[in-house]
Amino acid sequence: MPGVRRLAAVTDLVGEREGFLIDLWGVVHDGEALGEGLADAIVELAARGARICFLSNTSRLGSDVAAELVTMGIPRDAFLDVVSSGDVTREALVSRDEAVFARCPASPRVLHVGNLAYVPWLHETGLEIVLEAERAELVIATGSSSGEAALAEVRARLAPLAPRGVPLVCTNPDRLIPSRRGLGIGPGAIAHAYAELGGATFLFGKPHPPIYRAALARLGCAPDRVVAIGDMLETDIAGARRASIASVLVTTGVHRDVLGESPTDAALDALFVAEGVAPDAVLARFGQRTREG
Repeated sequence: MPGVRRLAAVTDLVGEREGFLIDLWGVVHDGEALGEGLADAIVELAARGARICFLSNTSRLGSDVAAELVTMGIPRDAFLDVVSSGDVTREALVSRDEAVFARCPASPRVLHVGNLAYVPWLHETGLEIVLEAERAELVIATGSSSGEAALAEVRARLAPLAPRGVPLVCTNPDRLIPSRRGLGIGPGAIAHAYAELGGATFLFGKPHPPIYRAALARLGCAPDRVVAIGDMLETDIAGARRASIASVLVTTGVHRDVLGESPTDAALDALFVAEGVAPDAVLARFGQRTREG
């Protein structure tokens, strides 16, 4: 595994990097609770001068996620902010992003795929939401599918829209979403299915540039002074590489079933070749005990 460093602890990076972009699901928490030692690791990083911004592909707003992290046990003064895919997608919709809205009316009728209660900010965009697919001039996908059968139903519902040139905006590019119950199908899978139908898709979260521009602006650091830490090669690591940011893969996250608890170099190499991207370093767990000294 030439060139990929094994870190004993996240604090190995202190002094090498100033800004830390840290993924949430699979790195910080499992959707319900923080990882063991995680809050202590964040506090230690901050105390040693790290500028910390959490970076998430959730469709929710970063401000809501920040409040949830505090409730989970991370002190609010230990991190600068949470930048979410929901944040950058909302901004694109409110500002009428040229690439999207060149393909539809300035105030298009929107077919929403997902649960509106999960994305109340969608009402702030000034867009009209309709229930009938045949009336839609823009699709916004924010929700996950409960399984392959549900995904197939969504695909069939959207199939007539692709030939009409109706664009689709996806608030969360993750095709797989981890939880304590295993991997589920994320909104990114809907965007992927629509693209296979020939539809134009727009995604603003990881691994795409808008979320990194927003996060770097919040950190106030040059890219060569920043490290991104995540557990998914397709989004966290690929996105960091596109943004010219160093990256660390947490191996006990979404790829755990493939890699196991203590992955060998051969297992890591095989995964990196299969995914077509490799991190600069690997770390077993973000909150693992730091070394003495």
